[in-house]
Amino acid sequence: MRIISKDKYIIAGIITLGIFLLGLFLGLAIEGKRVNYIESVSRKQNLEFSSLQLQYAFIDQLSQEKNCLAVQKTFEQNINSLESTRIRLENFDRDATLNKNEFDILKNEYVLAQIRYWLLAERTKDLCGSDIVNVLYFFSDEKECGECEKQAFVLTYLKKRFKDKLLIFSFDSKFEQEPMTPLLKNTYGVNKFPTIVVEGKPKSGFQTKEVILKDICSYYREKPEDCIQNGSPS
Repeated sequence: MRIISKDKYIIAGIITLGIFLLGLFLGLAIEGKRVNYIESVSRKQNLEFSSLQLQYAFIDQLSQEKNCLAVQKTFEQNINSLESTRIRLENFDRDATLNKNEFDILKNEYVLAQIRYWLLAERTKDLCGSDIVNVLYFFSDEKECGECEKQAFVLTYLKKRFKDKLLIFSFDSKFEQEPMTPLLKNTYGVNKFPTIVVEGKPKSGFQTKEVILKDICSYYREKPEDCIQNGSPS
């Protein structure tokens, strides 16, 4: 009986080890796919951004404002792609338990991509007279920001309503491996979360849909339907 009992323990141990190793290998495979996906998207966005820079340089240097519409369309498509990547990156980062260094590098690249597109968006307004509003959104973790999730929900709703006329760039205040994060926070006096910056004007603490709507609508030359319906000033 003792021999049989010992054999059972050995078999159970082997099975447990097998399950553990299988889980580990599956985890490594999934994590590898995550990293590969974000790396490929990052390379693609870098190429698209370089192309956009050249297009705007062409317009700027040769006074080809007539081509602004075509270039702006490309810009809007790339911004939408960047937003999709942000959502995927947040989901990956939330689930990630391995390859933390790789994720930090990729997140760093994403932060820089957002800043490049934001600066380029400001340039399009000067160069092509684009009727868009830029919003910077600074968030933190649940311990420091209990209302960040609610603020993100409001901003996501407004983005869906205004589409390409509203550009929202989100920054994780905790991610200070990239020096631009504290630089932006210092520039706009961000020390409380959430904080949104609408066209260079910061507001700290949770902002309701109505408050943000009033702010962004004041910057449009041609008022979108949502601004008219909510009685925003012309």
